[in-house]
Amino acid sequence: MCDACSVKGINWSISNGPGKSRLETAKFYTSFDSREIKVRLCYLCAIKLFIQGEEQFLDYNKALRRELEVSNGANAFDW
Repeated sequence: MCDACSVKGINWSISNGPGKSRLETAKFYTSFDSREIKVRLCYLCAIKLFIQGEEQFLDYNKALRRELEVSNGANAFDW
Protein backbone atom coordinates (compact mmCIF):
# COMPACT_ATOMS: atom_id res chain seq x y z
CA MET A 1 0.00 0.00 0.00
CA CYS A 2 1.00 3.58 -0.54
CA ASP A 3 2.15 4.97 2.81
CA ALA A 4 0.63 8.43 2.22
CA CYS A 5 -2.74 7.10 1.01
CA SER A 6 -3.02 4.44 3.72
CA VAL A 7 -2.59 7.05 6.47
CA LYS A 8 -5.44 9.06 4.93
CA GLY A 9 -7.60 5.96 4.43
CA ILE A 10 -7.67 6.27 0.63
CA ASN A 11 -7.71 3.21 -1.64
CA TRP A 12 -4.64 4.04 -3.73
CA SER A 13 -5.19 1.40 -6.44
CA ILE A 14 -8.62 2.79 -7.34
CA SER A 15 -7.52 6.44 -7.36
CA ASN A 16 -4.51 5.67 -9.59
CA GLY A 17 -6.37 3.53 -12.09
CA PRO A 18 -5.55 0.07 -13.42
CA GLY A 19 -2.57 1.12 -15.53
CA LYS A 20 -0.78 3.04 -12.82
CA SER A 21 -1.38 0.84 -9.78
CA ARG A 22 2.23 0.14 -8.90
CA LEU A 23 4.27 1.43 -5.98
CA GLU A 24 7.55 3.31 -6.08
CA THR A 25 10.11 3.63 -3.31
CA ALA A 26 10.88 7.22 -2.41
CA LYS A 27 13.45 8.55 0.05
CA PHE A 28 13.28 11.54 2.36
CA TYR A 29 16.74 12.99 2.98
CA THR A 30 16.46 16.38 4.65
CA SER A 31 13.23 16.31 6.63
CA PHE A 32 14.30 13.99 9.46
CA ASP A 33 17.65 15.20 10.82
CA SER A 34 19.58 14.27 7.67
CA ARG A 35 18.56 10.62 7.93
CA GLU A 36 17.39 8.69 4.90
CA ILE A 37 13.86 7.36 5.34
CA LYS A 38 12.27 5.15 2.70
CA VAL A 39 8.55 5.19 1.97
CA ARG A 40 6.41 3.45 -0.63
CA LEU A 41 4.30 5.81 -2.72
CA CYS A 42 1.74 5.34 -5.46
CA TYR A 43 2.07 7.06 -8.82
CA LEU A 44 0.05 10.16 -7.86
CA CYS A 45 1.79 10.66 -4.50
CA ALA A 46 5.21 10.21 -6.14
CA ILE A 47 4.35 12.96 -8.63
CA LYS A 48 3.16 15.24 -5.80
CA LEU A 49 6.40 14.62 -3.91
CA PHE A 50 8.45 15.45 -7.01
CA ILE A 51 6.54 18.66 -7.75
CA GLN A 52 6.15 19.95 -4.18
CA GLY A 53 9.40 18.77 -2.62
CA GLU A 54 9.87 17.06 0.73
CA GLU A 55 8.82 19.85 3.09
CA GLN A 56 5.63 20.87 1.28
CA PHE A 57 4.66 17.22 0.69
CA LEU A 58 5.03 16.43 4.39
CA ASP A 59 3.28 19.66 5.41
CA TYR A 60 0.31 18.58 3.29
CA ASN A 61 0.49 14.99 4.66
CA LYS A 62 0.78 15.76 8.37
CA ALA A 63 -0.42 12.29 9.41
CA LEU A 64 2.34 10.69 7.34
CA ARG A 65 4.91 12.98 8.96
CA ARG A 66 3.69 11.97 12.43
CA GLU A 67 3.77 8.28 11.56
CA LEU A 68 7.31 8.53 10.17
CA GLU A 69 8.48 10.47 13.22
CA VAL A 70 7.05 7.79 15.53
CA SER A 71 8.41 4.85 13.55
CA ASN A 72 11.81 6.47 12.88
CA GLY A 73 12.17 8.53 16.04
CA ALA A 74 15.33 10.15 17.24
CA ASN A 75 15.83 7.48 19.87
CA ALA A 76 15.30 4.57 17.48
CA PHE A 77 18.24 2.18 17.54
CA ASP A 78 19.99 2.39 14.16
CA TRP A 79 23.07 0.44 13.16
